[in-house]
Parts: sequence; C-alpha cells; structure tokens
Amino acid sequence: MSAPSSSSRRRFLQTATAGVAAPFFIPGRTWAQDAAPNERIVMGFIGMGKQMGGLLSRFLQYPNVQVVAVCDVDTTRREDAKAKVDKAYGNTSCKAVNDFREITTNKDINAVCIATPDHWHAIISLSAVTNGKDVYCEKPLTHNIHEAVTLVDTVRKNNRILQTGSMQRSSAEFRIACELVRNGVIGEIKTVDTSFGGPAKPCALPEEPLEPGLDWDRWLGPAPVRPYNSELSPRGVSKNFPMGWRYSREYGGGMVTDWGAHHIDIAQWGLGMDENGPVELRPPADWQTAQKGGQLVYANGVILNT
Repeated sequence: MSAPSSSSRRRFLQTATAGVAAPFFIPGRTWAQDAAPNERIVMGFIGMGKQMGGLLSRFLQYPNVQVVAVCDVDTTRREDAKAKVDKAYGNTSCKAVNDFREITTNKDINAVCIATPDHWHAIISLSAVTNGKDVYCEKPLTHNIHEAVTLVDTVRKNNRILQTGSMQRSSAEFRIACELVRNGVIGEIKTVDTSFGGPAKPCALPEEPLEPGLDWDRWLGPAPVRPYNSELSPRGVSKNFPMGWRYSREYGGGMVTDWGAHHIDIAQWGLGMDENGPVELRPPADWQTAQKGGQLVYANGVILNT
C-alpha cells in the first residue's frame, strides 16, 4: 500500500486535533465519502485494552483510515483486536505484534494510537515521533513532568502532530460552562475548587503465578522489576477498566492523573489558561501522605485547589 501524501495526512490530523481547542461536530456523511488508497492514513494501535476497544471501533468506521497493525503484550488481547480489524476489512492482513517498535519504526505507517498504562506513554510516543509518525495518546500524556517536557520538545523538533485524549472537551455541558465563565457571567474568578480523588501509592500487591500468553517483562518495561499480579494486568479481553496499575505509583498517578487530568483541564479551559498554565505549584504540608490539598497558582492570582 502506498503512503498518503504528507499534506493530505496532516490536513486530516490537524482537523482532528482542532477538538483540543474547541469541540466540533462533523456530519457522518463527511466520513462516508470514498477515499482512494493513496489518500488513506495508515495506522497502528498499541495497547489493546478496554479504552482502545472504543477507539479502534471508531477509527475502523473511517474510510480514509487503514488499520494495518495492533500491538499488545497479552496474546489474547492482540489476537482479538486483529480479528476485529480483519472482520471489518474482510481480510486477514492485519498484523498482530508483541513489540511496539514493529509499529513505530514501520515506514508504511503514518500515525499511531496509544492506550497503554501510563508508564509506557512517553517511550512509545517518542519512538513514534522520532520515526516520523503522528500520534494520538490517551491521557495522561506522560507519567511525569520530565517525560512531558521531553516529548513536547521532540514533537516540535520533528514537526509532528500529537494529540492527547481529554473526552470532556467534547461534552457540550463543559463547553457551555467554560463559555459562561470566560464571558464573565459568574463574575471575577478568584479560586477554583476541584475534586477527583487521591494520588497513587507504591505497589504492594502480592505475587501471583504468571500465566502463559503474557509478556510480563515487556509489560513492566521502564518500571521497576516486580512479580506478576493480575490486578496490574488482568488476562484476556478487557471488559472493565483495570485500576490496579493506575493506583500504583510505578505505573500510574492514581485519580490525580485519571479524573484529575480531566477536571483540571476543564478548569484551565474556563480560566483561559490553555496556552500558559500555572506559574507555581504548592504541595500540601503533609505531601507524603496527603490525599488532597495541593494548589496551582496562576499569574493573575487565581488559585486552583485540588
């Protein structure tokens, strides 16, 4: 399959990422138009869990997208995803791989969709970007601030497109609320209170027997080596959102980087701080054990309480 031209591919992704600035709605008939093979965006998908199930299903609806590869460290999940893609296209050509680099270094692939646990986000995104791929990566974009700065710098250096998922941006009620705030309907904003739950804690899950069909070493990746526990990576096709890894500091950020990523994003949207962000971060006095109490301070004096 020949790759789409750079200009046509970037036009499509720039349209898609416009939703970061403001929600948009496109009639279904727009996507139903026929797309020639050389105008399609060739995509690979990495991390075939519950969240990716919805993403993959949506991308398969677009005739200007061609899904050619899926990746997961769990044999059952990646084979299930391959079967879904093959059924959608009526063939058996989708590649199912264990190593994400078989996707990120593939010159025939234009864009990558990432929905792995958080501790893998930056590494996979960096690999994709440096190999000329555009990226959609689920939130939180990275596992820590250093990774975020490195990734943003790398995206700019390679002139790629990167979007991170924040579903509330596409919900009408949140947009209306932000419009009301930004137009002064509720008056001058001095403080913002958010509520979303606490941070992750060090993983203390007990060892369980490792079942065949899961590459546990690759699941751990950059995280500290530890024995397998099924709460971190439940086997088989995901019917629920696994929370064990999210609540473990080595792999996720707890509710701070789960619902917190959404709610703080909406607060910044309402404050008109998308292009700036806070100028100071204040941890609670008992930050080592605290479940809340952090503050974000903005240049205009507004304080966001977490």
